[in-house]
Amino acid sequence: MFRMVSDIEVVNNNKGVVTRFRGIKPTAVKWSQSVKNFADTCSISLPKNPYLSNTVKNNTVFSATASRGETIFHEGDAVEVHLGYNYEKHRFFKGFIKQINYAQPLVLECEGYSYLLRNVSFTKSYKSATIRQVLDDLIHGTDIKLSPYIPEITLKNLTFKNMPGLNVLEWFQKECLCVVYFEDDTLFVGASRYAIPHPTHKLRVGWNTVEDKELKKESAATNVSVNLMHKLPTGEAKRTQADKSGQGGIKEIKVRTGLPDTFLKEVRGELQKQEDYTGYKGTITAFLMPSFGKGDVCQIIDKRFPDREGKYFVESIEGSFDDRGGRQKLNLIYYGKDRK
Repeated sequence: MFRMVSDIEVVNNNKGVVTRFRGIKPTAVKWSQSVKNFADTCSISLPKNPYLSNTVKNNTVFSATASRGETIFHEGDAVEVHLGYNYEKHRFFKGFIKQINYAQPLVLECEGYSYLLRNVSFTKSYKSATIRQVLDDLIHGTDIKLSPYIPEITLKNLTFKNMPGLNVLEWFQKECLCVVYFEDDTLFVGASRYAIPHPTHKLRVGWNTVEDKELKKESAATNVSVNLMHKLPTGEAKRTQADKSGQGGIKEIKVRTGLPDTFLKEVRGELQKQEDYTGYKGTITAFLMPSFGKGDVCQIIDKRFPDREGKYFVESIEGSFDDRGGRQKLNLIYYGKDRK
């Protein structure tokens, strides 16, 4: 028999004085993460009444509110959420309290490590700098780390003036067509969502899954060719395009001038794959074990419909934990049966 278990820790660092609150028991937890979005989110609901007085014993929290009505939790406090069954728990979220909703129940609205860039105002100019150099300057003074898989791409003639930190990440998404996301405290910026190796977890349909009817086979709607276009210093337009034009026409996307051809070809290839995609994709809902992170590989075993068997890329996750059980809703894109 499985027993649902949780372990939430909140860490307050007030002028160098660190206070850890462990053993926080929620009434509900919801979380979401995606390779398309650099802001992971988590919502933690707590029963309000037991948290009305400041009662702490051995750093185990029995209350979230001091007797004067002042919460012992604060915006900016670090949060880790571990959930699971029986004696096995996994971390499903790591980040910070973004907002506290004083309601019934009390709700801690949390955000991943992108939260640390919310109050950053970035001013810097570069004649020439790699993506990593720009990001190093951006995250200076924070606890954010950079992924070792960030490509060594050189950018030229960059100027950021009082740009909010999150807007800098959006700039990489829009101007350079980069994939930008966090894995806990580690930031990745690059050409491909598949650049980082991830573990493979198995799901057997009907065994450790709850629902699979939204995992369907899809075909590309149109045969469109993706071209990337940027202007040269001479004003002439340059395009990174496919060898052959699709019968469905051309989809032209503007990109920043000066990016290396190898990088542009990789970006174009990734966008073309998304445009041409034919195969199984959609959502499947599983229990909390095995635990998934965005970018992981999900190996589907399906004895009823063997055509769906194979390995899938986990594009996004929506999770929940409450009195009805624990669930992970995975958005999947088919890799193929033979992908390693």
